[in-house]
Amino acid sequence: MRTLLCVITLVFIGHAQAQQAIDPAVFQALSNAREAQQSRDFATAQRMLEAVLNSTETGSLERALVQQRLGYVAIEGQRSAEAIDWLRKALAQEQLDDQTASQERRNLAQLLAQAGQDAEAVSLLEVELAADNLPLDTRRLLVQLYNRLERYSKAIPLAEQVVRENPDVDGVWYQLLAGMNYRLQRYKAAEKWFRLLLRRQPESAETWRQLAAVQSMDRRQGDAAGTLRLAYEGGIRLREIDLEKLLALHVAAGAPWQAARLLEALLQQKLLSASHVRTERLAQLWQQARDHARAEQAWRTLARSTGETDHWMQLASIQLERGRWPELLDSLAQARAGASAEQHQVMNQWAEYARRAME
Repeated sequence: MRTLLCVITLVFIGHAQAQQAIDPAVFQALSNAREAQQSRDFATAQRMLEAVLNSTETGSLERALVQQRLGYVAIEGQRSAEAIDWLRKALAQEQLDDQTASQERRNLAQLLAQAGQDAEAVSLLEVELAADNLPLDTRRLLVQLYNRLERYSKAIPLAEQVVRENPDVDGVWYQLLAGMNYRLQRYKAAEKWFRLLLRRQPESAETWRQLAAVQSMDRRQGDAAGTLRLAYEGGIRLREIDLEKLLALHVAAGAPWQAARLLEALLQQKLLSASHVRTERLAQLWQQARDHARAEQAWRTLARSTGETDHWMQLASIQLERGRWPELLDSLAQARAGASAEQHQVMNQWAEYARRAME
């Protein structure tokens, strides 16, 4: 907010130097209000400006400057809604010179963005963009607004332009570009930006994890596991909880097959320790992905390892769905030890169905 005010003060001084074009009484009110504002007497400044406002004509420079100053006073007083209203009115007079109007559109856009009025803020900044009047920090704001409005196809070219023109730009631009390409499912483009980001911050475990995530979503789970292995061997300590979050990300994105393949690769690379719980999760993910062959294999491995009735029953349910009758009968025989009465009833039904199907 303070940076915004410094720019605004400079704009006002420029008008003060052209006081011969302004009604003397209005100019005096503006000067007095500015002094009161500098003394942080915002109530007095507002009272002076409101008193002279009615003496100005609609569409006049005097009215535009009074409304502009009322906007600044509201900003200083942390009254953003009033500031937005006054700056809108000042611009609507269409009397501010081009440079001042350009600055006020950018100021108003910042206030609107802070207030969550993103669409109007974007409209103002697009006017400045078309006139090539957007400095780096304001371009960043426009990219962020496009991002919030999910207008990624507009945000990406603008962000790429910023990076091309400023190779040493803050790493957040690379993060934005990677994230927006990811949301558009442009996984290879997202991978490119994550790799460039890693050149800047190779010690970032989060960036390594994000790179692996886009590779996995691109159905390259082997590459993803290799990336995580490379990070691990480079001294990056990825906690098991971070890898679990990576798996959860795939599931939340509706990609259980990718989650299962990645979990399998992580277990093979020994980046996650093997356990009955993880084997069960792998089987569930294959089943959720409707990869029945892999699901059957995973449930069989788990059932033979634990001997639990529930695991044999899960294996049997897959075999029932696939019509693998001899294998189903074998699994049911293994499941009977320790089964409940209700489970026995289900098993009897499945066994009878299998025998009839075989006949």
